[in-house]
Amino acid sequence: MPLTERQVPYTGPYGLAGSGLKEKGPTAEALKRAMSRLGLIDWTDFDPHYDQTLAAALAEWDPGNTGYGEGRCKKLRSARVPKGREHAGEYALDAYGQKLIQDEAGATDEGDDEAEVMRYIREFWRKAVQNRARWRYTQTRPFQVFVDPSGSYVRGDCSSTVVQAVAYAGGKAGVKVVDPSKQSFSGFGNTDLFEDDWPKIGAPYRVGDLAHFHSPRHVVQCIRPGNLWTAEWGSNGKEADPTSFVLANYSRFPGEFMFVVRPTLLAT
Repeated sequence: MPLTERQVPYTGPYGLAGSGLKEKGPTAEALKRAMSRLGLIDWTDFDPHYDQTLAAALAEWDPGNTGYGEGRCKKLRSARVPKGREHAGEYALDAYGQKLIQDEAGATDEGDDEAEVMRYIREFWRKAVQNRARWRYTQTRPFQVFVDPSGSYVRGDCSSTVVQAVAYAGGKAGVKVVDPSKQSFSGFGNTDLFEDDWPKIGAPYRVGDLAHFHSPRHVVQCIRPGNLWTAEWGSNGKEADPTSFVLANYSRFPGEFMFVVRPTLLAT
């Protein structure tokens, strides 16, 4: 059985200097530990740089790919130390390596129900982005709350899509969730009524957090935990329809970022 996404969240992409990807971080150190346990790098006090040594080891372990992307992350969750080596049969990514990656991702100690809701929020946005051509931007109220993100004709705007994602996640997880607009899933509510009326927080961000912008008002939803450079956010703006991005690279509203809030996910 592989390690779970919760145990080893995706924190990439990483790449060599000049690639435009992250070149340094805890995950790079964790990867070096894993490659060493697999016998591809000599064991030492590893640094957090994604360098040529790590790139060569990853290429030997997983030929045909470059950098550290979601594919390699998924493969890493299943990798085990081969026979004949110390710790044979154990996961290549040891407990300390897992902790390094979890810390970078801003992993939390949420319970199983909350973790399931977060998983389905991410699933909603993944399907929405993959099927963006089927979406139509509209600010109509009331909006349809329960939608199939990969349906044939889905309507929404930035704030309604946030509500739709949570409603979808609650239904898939089979638990009661809280409307992030505090409108009891009636199809009303928007960025300032009241999706911005939750506790303001800083990084690390977790799935379900909402980042707000002004002039014009806009809201996006965290769909992969992390910090300013690693967390991924889902956005439904009329220019691009559902899309995802990293907050540090977000240029649609330069200088107009306001704050991030953390809505309650589970109903009591």
